[in-house]
Amino acid sequence: MVAVTHHAAESLDPAQCFELLERICASNELRRAARLREFLRYVGHRSLDGEHAIISEHEIGVHVFGRQKNYDTSADNIVRVNASELRKRIAAYYASEGAKETILIDIPRGSYTPVFTLRHLEPEVQAEPPEPASVLELHGAGPESPARTPSPFWKWARRYASFALIVVLALATAYYFHQARVLRDRFYGWKSEPALGPFWSGILDSPRQTDVVVADTSVALVEDVLKQRITLNDYLNHGYIQQIQSSDLSPDLKTDLEVIASRSNGSLGDFRVAQKILAFDPDSGRTHLQFAREYRPRAVQADNVILIGSSRSNPWCKLFENRLNFTLDYNPELNEMLVENRHPLLGESPTYGAPVDPSSSTGFSIIDYIPNDDRSADVLIVAGTTSEATEAAGDFLTSEDSLQRFEDRLRIHTLPYFELLLKTTKLVGTPLDAEVIAYRTFPGRALSKQ
Repeated sequence: MVAVTHHAAESLDPAQCFELLERICASNELRRAARLREFLRYVGHRSLDGEHAIISEHEIGVHVFGRQKNYDTSADNIVRVNASELRKRIAAYYASEGAKETILIDIPRGSYTPVFTLRHLEPEVQAEPPEPASVLELHGAGPESPARTPSPFWKWARRYASFALIVVLALATAYYFHQARVLRDRFYGWKSEPALGPFWSGILDSPRQTDVVVADTSVALVEDVLKQRITLNDYLNHGYIQQIQSSDLSPDLKTDLEVIASRSNGSLGDFRVAQKILAFDPDSGRTHLQFAREYRPRAVQADNVILIGSSRSNPWCKLFENRLNFTLDYNPELNEMLVENRHPLLGESPTYGAPVDPSSSTGFSIIDYIPNDDRSADVLIVAGTTSEATEAAGDFLTSEDSLQRFEDRLRIHTLPYFELLLKTTKLVGTPLDAEVIAYRTFPGRALSKQ
């Protein structure tokens, strides 16, 4: 055992502090947490490079998490959540790999400026050994102070009390263990499901952060009015505002359209899908809801990403469309969304559109589960020709029965990367139903039963 004493930071060598930062970043606690490593390096270097540097939450949000300069920290808590997780991992480092470090780094609560202190490890003073039994006997022996022998009653009373205490502690431990298990089953019962468990654990339990990105229906409305497609670059740099200004629309319509384009609007079906996915991981701090308008390219390269909505309203889908077989497209002549099947197999159609049936609401959904470009993270795209169809695809992905039927159809135990085309139907007075009408699978996971 060692005792720890702290000394003022003025005696510290900055070079040693920088080396400490890199050791912590390379440790088991942060080796696979790219965003937390970037967080620690940024605040550490700011603290060491600047005299009495004061680092704000807003500054970290902009420079580390790619937020816009005018973002609202009261509405977006990404910095606070990650700071809390970083403090835990730094503490875990000093409790394991860094137990013999001579420099401490601490990010005090309520602040984002790291504090470096020197600690001195000293041998803990050992307690003096007890006196030998013979000496104790001499102190208490003598004709005037005879040794007292406990009666048999008190011997049995002590034994009974000890036994009762052990039983009480065992019962209390069992009770709290049971309660913890009940709470875990309430929030994480899906992990024990044979289909849902392996699929969602592969995404949500990975060391990477998972971003759930909901669509921006404003951009789809702008495309409808302009009758032009908006590229991802134009979306990111707001080039579509220039398209509005240079269009042949009336001045009043241009003004109205610019107001619409400046706001983040979403679909109820998209938010319901996001809500079901977020409910799978309520308290880990690694799953975050994002709006397409605020998302950044650096995140899509580093994190697992779940894109909800088609490329028409969620332009981030365009990054992956060239790798997909099933994609959603808009037909301006029919004013409806269609599914394009780029390489139809026997019995499949090259396009799928919603038939006109007054007694039913029919649509099509696609689910694309693929690795990102460098196969370092997973990408999941959930979209539909209508808001209801998107919601039906989300229901399919979060249903044990639906995923199990799909696994049985493939004759596998663990789902590979795949693409799915679903037909969604809702008859009057009946719940929404989703039927698999086509699929593709890709290598990367087990495809056959053992």
